[in-house]
Order: sequence, then C-alpha cells, then structure tokens
Amino acid sequence: MEDHRNHGIRCWRKESCEGLLETLAVDDIDMKIIHILSENARMSNVDIANKIDVSEGTVRRRIAEMAKNGIIEGFILLLDCKEAEKCVKAFISMEIADSNLQGVADELLKDHERIIALYRTNTRFNLLCEVMFRSIIELQEFIDRCRKIEGVVDSDVKMVIGSYKKCRWTGI
Repeated sequence: MEDHRNHGIRCWRKESCEGLLETLAVDDIDMKIIHILSENARMSNVDIANKIDVSEGTVRRRIAEMAKNGIIEGFILLLDCKEAEKCVKAFISMEIADSNLQGVADELLKDHERIIALYRTNTRFNLLCEVMFRSIIELQEFIDRCRKIEGVVDSDVKMVIGSYKKCRWTGI
C-alpha cells in the first residue's frame, strides 16, 4: 500500500487527520477517491473516474462501500466565513461531577446551535465545549446558563482573540 502521508488530504472535521489515513482499510484507488473528494466533494463520479482512470461504477461502488464501512461519514458544506471573524469563539472547559456527565452533555446539546463541538476529556475539567456566538453578551448568557446546570462544579472560559491557522469549518 502506498504511503499516504503526503497526499495533502484534508479532513472535513475540525480535528486534524494526520496519521489517521494509515489506519484505514483502504487501497490506492480508495485513497485517490478520498483525496479528490477532500478537494471537491461535489465532483461527479464520472469526473473522478476519468481522473483516476477507472470506471464510474467502480467509483460509485467504492464510495458506497467506504460510506457503509464508516470510512466516509458524509459530505458537508464548508463555508469561507469572512463574517465569522466578527463572531466570538470560545472554548469552555467544565468540571462535571462524574454522576452528572451524561446529563450535562445532554443539556448542553439542547443549545446545539452555538455549540460547534463537545468533547469528553481526561482532566479535572472533563468536558470541553467549543462555541461560537455573535456577541460577548450571548457568550456570557450561555456561560451563565451552563453554571446553573446541575452537576457543573467549575468552568474555565478561553476566548479566541486571533488565529494562526483557521478552522475551515467555522472560518476562525
């Protein structure tokens, strides 16, 4: 199997997928399809087939098989959010009593519109919430609501004030 580290594959999620590709059960043709789809997920199967010199049916079957096996989770829209730079992005670390962890996560996800991602971590602050709001006031209201949720022991808010590498999904 070919070494895939230098293919310039970009994940659709915020997390980096560097090193992940070597763990996938895919061959060189699948990797070529993944590479093309990572550049343009709307490219037709015919165009992909022409680029990698296989039949359209081969591309269609392989994409379907990779989706069935969970290698491809879906196709999403990526926005170039120049306006997003006017938004407030923050990371909120929360210490949650172990017995309340799932309940707090469920409660937070009810306000999913502003939550970009919610992670369980292995530190004292065992929940990490990535959020984006239109204003500081909205962020403060969210923090105030979070602190009232049963099981939230403590929290720490880190507001993003600039970026060295922007998230393709949020634009910040």
